[in-house]
Amino acid sequence: MKNLATAVASTLIASQAFAGSYQVRCETASVPYQESTKGGDPGRVVGGALIGGVLGKAVTDDNAGALVGAVVGGAVGHESSKKTVTRYKNVETCRNVFIPERITDDETLMRVLQDLNDGRSVSKEMTMDAQYTVGVAYDGQWGPMSRRAAETYLANLEPGAELEAPLYSLVVNEVVVVSSEDANAIDEIKKGLLQAGVESQIFVDLQ
Repeated sequence: MKNLATAVASTLIASQAFAGSYQVRCETASVPYQESTKGGDPGRVVGGALIGGVLGKAVTDDNAGALVGAVVGGAVGHESSKKTVTRYKNVETCRNVFIPERITDDETLMRVLQDLNDGRSVSKEMTMDAQYTVGVAYDGQWGPMSRRAAETYLANLEPGAELEAPLYSLVVNEVVVVSSEDANAIDEIKKGLLQAGVESQIFVDLQ
């Protein structure tokens, strides 16, 4: 009977509306494409016409032949002067992205975290909300880091207490550069600094 009640409770929690929401996010990227240039280099066209004219007159020994040769030579010069170039165009792509929010109801949070740690089914959106609340990267996959963070969070959570998300601080040379409750944002800044050759460290609830 107890197991049945637990299963029912888990199902109710998993089916509850999540705190976050879906939003359309768009980004514009420069995409390369190949294009053949129309028309030729004037110098090559004129050069082809002159050569064609000389050859036409030499073959036919008259001015009419020179004229025909010039036309043919110009066409050949025009065609041979075409080339393929790489150009760029801006392409906008949009996608529906889930933006998580903190689970502010402590009972709901405790049950969701326990369900996740026990391997019971929880929607991806609710999982991301839980990850965001306990301060880990919210990818919807409940791995070892999420499990440890949940265990720590549950250990420090008192019934009725106001929930406070962990504060992440990025430190460079013992100086706090930025602090945020968004673990992903801090991690992205750390990656950006690393690409620029700057080493940094992340501290949680730095005093």
